[in-house]
Amino acid sequence: MADGFHMRRLASVLFLAALAACDGGRLGAPSGTIGGAAGTGGTTSASGLVGTWLRIIYFLAEDGSASSSETTWRFNADGSARRLSVTRNFTAGLADAQTVDARWEALTQTVRITYLPPSSGTFEFTYRVSRDTLYLASQAYARVSP
Repeated sequence: MADGFHMRRLASVLFLAALAACDGGRLGAPSGTIGGAAGTGGTTSASGLVGTWLRIIYFLAEDGSASSSETTWRFNADGSARRLSVTRNFTAGLADAQTVDARWEALTQTVRITYLPPSSGTFEFTYRVSRDTLYLASQAYARVSP
């Protein structure tokens, strides 16, 4: 007979599987390969970046607790951007969110992102867009709106 720990772990796994199923398969692990130079197998045009992009990573700890890290980037045609980071603890029913406004500029094979006050910093990341997937610094994001 299964003990309480294993039952909680099984329930957490089933819960995460149900959450992943709700996204129609778009937000799971990326299919195909991510390797290669930026621009290979996709586009690095500025217009390709415009839209809203989402990346969710699910975690299941050894104690059976379930959590996720969700990052949403919105790149606007006027060069403005917004990053929303949400951390969720499904087991405890807690969530924390942080929003950062920025400006962006597409370069040859990188995108330069400058965070606006109260945040600060300028960063360049390799990127490419392949169909409805943005690879930003080799991390896959699913397009959720144009």
